Amino acid sequence: MLAIDQEMRELLRTPGVRSVCLVGQSTGHTLTTVGEADRTADAVELLAAVTEGPLRHVGTVEDLVVTDHDHHLLFAPLHSSDLCLRVRMDRRRGNLAMALHRLRGLARTAQIPPPRQPDLPQRGDDGETPPRRPRVATRVDRGVLERVLAGLRTLAVPEPKAERAAA
Repeated sequence: MLAIDQEMRELLRTPGVRSVCLVGQSTGHTLTTVGEADRTADAVELLAAVTEGPLRHVGTVEDLVVTDHDHHLLFAPLHSSDLCLRVRMDRRRGNLAMALHRLRGLARTAQIPPPRQPDLPQRGDDGETPPRRPRVATRVDRGVLERVLAGLRTLAVPEPKAERAAA
């Protein structure tokens, strides 16, 4: 995800842009965020309302702009994937045309790496599986770790259902 992460950082340099998030449309989970911490659950709900509503017969949605009293929310599904980019932008200080132009370019050209398949152990000549190599501890980028922790904190945990007492 390094390539898209760098491109998201470039988009964050657009005047007025507060945050850029990459969201999974089917799950609603934020995969990565650049900029201010932000709720992204509304991204999936808004996009689903548009694509499953009156526009479902039109085809694909290129982008979506929602304006509130103090900010713009820009959404762009990534082509040939289940991911969506979401940009939060200050309405007074931002340049909506420039941000939308850059977002469209990023959504059109983003290179999302395919999910990595786990390495399967190879069997030796004797039919036995070779022992696994021990994992070597590596340094983790603090920014990546903070984004992962922020994403984990936003996961919804269902409340336990109260059991009914039998009368």
